[in-house]
Amino acid sequence: MRTFSLFILITTMAVSVSAQGVERWSVKTSVADGTDFKKVTKVPLADLLAVKDAEGVTHNDKRFKTERIPAPNGDKYPEGKLVSTTGWLHLVAGEPDGDYHIQISDSQTSGDHCLVVEVPNEGAKFTATPDLRPKFQAVRDLIKTKMLAGKNPSASGSVMQHPVYVTVTGVMFYDDSHVGDQPRGKKGMKAATLWELHPVTGIAFAVKPK
Repeated sequence: MRTFSLFILITTMAVSVSAQGVERWSVKTSVADGTDFKKVTKVPLADLLAVKDAEGVTHNDKRFKTERIPAPNGDKYPEGKLVSTTGWLHLVAGEPDGDYHIQISDSQTSGDHCLVVEVPNEGAKFTATPDLRPKFQAVRDLIKTKMLAGKNPSASGSVMQHPVYVTVTGVMFYDDSHVGDQPRGKKGMKAATLWELHPVTGIAFAVKPK
């Protein structure tokens, strides 16, 4: 069994989890109709980090509160597409809406220029689709038991002393609640894009690149 010495910092700040979030909640805790979990598109992390902002989508765009953003013709990575990518996991944080907020980058030594990926709480009040709950629970259990020594992540972010190389599978999601904001990211690690994988439906340790 693998063991890891992972933490630079785990704060003692408790995460107050009350109920599901607001912004596009039904979208980012679900998958598109007809999603086949056996058919996953593998995408280099560098490609996801370079995906451009969704054209014409505004801050908290009311048109897409409960709908996925339509993709332009030829769009390789439309919202709702199930993809997997591999990178270095640098940070996990517990959000008030129950999500595990995760930051991964192409660099083992720097978590900057990262992709945000998030996995919802598996509880019924957070996740409306029963079939997804075991997937969310499996992801969170692996992170908690194998990376966080059985503890929940801190609200400010639990940083890995030794970043973990992982493959993450999830659904393309555009976080329009941050349109016009400064770059997101915790502990000084800035996200490269407003695109996320949300929800994350799978995670696994990957073979480190040579």
